[in-house]
Amino acid sequence: MAKKYRCLIVDDEQPAHLVISSHLSKLEELSFIDSAFNGKEALQFINQNNYDIVFLDIEMPMINGLDVLQSLSKKPAVIITTAYSTFAFEAYQFDAVDYLLKPVSFPRFVKAIEKAKKYCDSNPPALFPDELKVKFNGEFITIACETISHIESSGNYIKIHLCNKKKYIVYDTLKSVESKLTDDVFIQVHKSFIVNVNFVKRVERTNLILEHFKLPIGRKYDLLVRKKICFD
Repeated sequence: MAKKYRCLIVDDEQPAHLVISSHLSKLEELSFIDSAFNGKEALQFINQNNYDIVFLDIEMPMINGLDVLQSLSKKPAVIITTAYSTFAFEAYQFDAVDYLLKPVSFPRFVKAIEKAKKYCDSNPPALFPDELKVKFNGEFITIACETISHIESSGNYIKIHLCNKKKYIVYDTLKSVESKLTDDVFIQVHKSFIVNVNFVKRVERTNLILEHFKLPIGRKYDLLVRKKICFD
């Protein structure tokens, strides 16, 4: 399967998010993961997750984009998206891979993406962490991945089920959390479920049997399940 580049959009204006996400949707190799609306939120997201490409505005409340860029200890490919041309020198000094002026046209966007992909391929990210960080009841918490039996989509929320039957309900999407998990342990088995293969007891015709749960196998995921989860 072709590599997917995980993307974060950082801008304090909703229309800017809509333009960039629309451009992202036209390129199959890009995966839109998260949105941040100020510099403080952007730093939290970047420090807690693995993104390949970050689209970063300059003029934002709390912490501006240049301060975010300068503060990063691990640098994804950062593409500046701004209405101002005066910050280009500083942006490149802090290792931005490209500098786009709003409104961002699609052809110019594609050129920036090619630069970002080259940067990503030359600077591979660290291995996926063995912990998952999520925001629960207004605070970031850390969950050991080895304790997660499965994750369930529930409207605008997900339910993270642990092996001890405890669960956390957090505001997130299945697509977003999947990008933070190692894919040789966690696989999507249904449009609403991701499962830790280590907790699967057996595979039935249309269901996976865990110790305390029975999860459906979606038709489009059946082949992947049979390949990834094998029993003698």
